[in-house]
Amino acid sequence: MNKHLKPTVRISFSRHPIRIIVAIAVAAAMVFQAYVWVIQREGNLPVPKGFGNFPENRSVLESAPAKEGFSFAVMGDISSVGTFERICDHLRKMPLDFAVLVGDGSYGPAEPEHRYLRAELHEYALSCPFFYVVGNRDVSADRFPLDRFERDYGPSIFSFEYQQCLFIVLRTLEEPFTNEESLAYLRQFRDIPRDRYRYRFVFMHIPPPMTPLFRQRAVPEGDELIRTFEEIGVDYVFSGHYHRYARVRRGSTNYIVSGGGGSNLAPSPPGQFHHALILQVRPDCIEEQIISVSKCINMEDLLERTAITQTWPFMERHPVGLILLDVVGLVLIILLVRRRPIHSR
Repeated sequence: MNKHLKPTVRISFSRHPIRIIVAIAVAAAMVFQAYVWVIQREGNLPVPKGFGNFPENRSVLESAPAKEGFSFAVMGDISSVGTFERICDHLRKMPLDFAVLVGDGSYGPAEPEHRYLRAELHEYALSCPFFYVVGNRDVSADRFPLDRFERDYGPSIFSFEYQQCLFIVLRTLEEPFTNEESLAYLRQFRDIPRDRYRYRFVFMHIPPPMTPLFRQRAVPEGDELIRTFEEIGVDYVFSGHYHRYARVRRGSTNYIVSGGGGSNLAPSPPGQFHHALILQVRPDCIEEQIISVSKCINMEDLLERTAITQTWPFMERHPVGLILLDVVGLVLIILLVRRRPIHSR
């Protein structure tokens, strides 16, 4: 061999760009795994201050001084990766006294979906109490039971008084859940004189069968709920469940469905829109305002949801396999980027 040959070092994959691609792909997979481990921890965060049905959130309103008027927001079925955040951006600009989510805050009744919701709640936070009515996608008899919902978000049946008005939150769910407890709770208000309150409002998830349009998926106790609303003198009943907006007046009660908070909209009737409602209660009237937004897909939220609801549960189930894959990945990267001396003149 010529003693004057000088060894030069070249990366072995310089003539094989496919090696670069493979090495980058393996490294990216390992980086994403680390990202998932970090981002899933947001699902362990407690709900932000003011969110939920806890007594301290209600006491903020019940102990507030009297004033001439007030306003509150209502929205339902908010599961989305950007749309409801856009609605919240508008709500933060408004002088709200409180807000009510009429159910289906989660994509589904499972722990991973609620962990994603809790991770997002800090982006949904408002500067006022924010109550959470339980919906059919929020609980399951086995995967996310009702007592777990109440532990995380507070009681599912409650009421409070504010500015001489009564607000009642009910739990209306399909089988295997029963709604008898909600009916029994509602009936206790029948003996209260009507002139005790200026207005009476009820919030629930599945609407009663106030028209044939909503009868096909109504709860068995729906007709009894309507009769009790009439006996009590309820002025407004707000619900969600149907991913649309609808308004019906039956007797002296206004029934409003607000299920367009972010979930995919119902295909019919056409013309549905994502929205939230604003109710302004004045001494002599109640004004209704609709805040409408277009659908929004935030890629960061989409990535976070994938990480928390899909990738992390897989990682938890297969920890040993992931460690082995990480070791193989590191060895593969080392082999792909190894440096070989190549002699040249």
